[in-house]
Order: sequence, then structure tokens, then C-alpha cells
Amino acid sequence: MNISKAMLVTVFTFLLAANVEADSIRCDEYVIDDGDLNNIPTMEEVLEKCGQPSSREGDSLYYKEKGVRLDFDLEGRLVSINQIEDE
Repeated sequence: MNISKAMLVTVFTFLLAANVEADSIRCDEYVIDDGDLNNIPTMEEVLEKCGQPSSREGDSLYYKEKGVRLDFDLEGRLVSINQIEDE
């Protein structure tokens, strides 16, 4: 019984690690944070503070050198910051 619990904990840990959300990223002296509901950054603000991304797909900006993908809603407000793997 203990082995199966340990196995479930291990599998759960790997599943969580596969989709890791970051709370913030640093761009020079600026910190871009997705957790402040009173001051949600827009795509324009992120581009101004962090510069052009490595790539862009729809409403997502990829900053591969920082290892993150920033996702925005249809109004251009930051929804989430996710860690990405190097390709």
C-alpha cells in the first residue's frame, strides 16, 4: 500500500512540473507580474519594458532567453506567465 502512495506522489509531482507557471519575470529594472489584479500589465507595456520577444504566436509572447511564455486575453491583458523548455 505504501508503494502505491509513493508512486502516486511521484507521478503527481511530474505532472505538476510539466506545466509550471511562473509568478513573474524580470526585464532590466522592471518586474512583470501576473498576480496583481489591480495592475494587470498589457501586451504593450510588456513589449515596452521587455522589448521584442523571441517569437510571437497569436496572443502569446515567447521570451526564450528568459525561458517564459506570456499569454494575453483578447483585450491584451496578461493572463499567465509559463515556463518553457529550451528547444
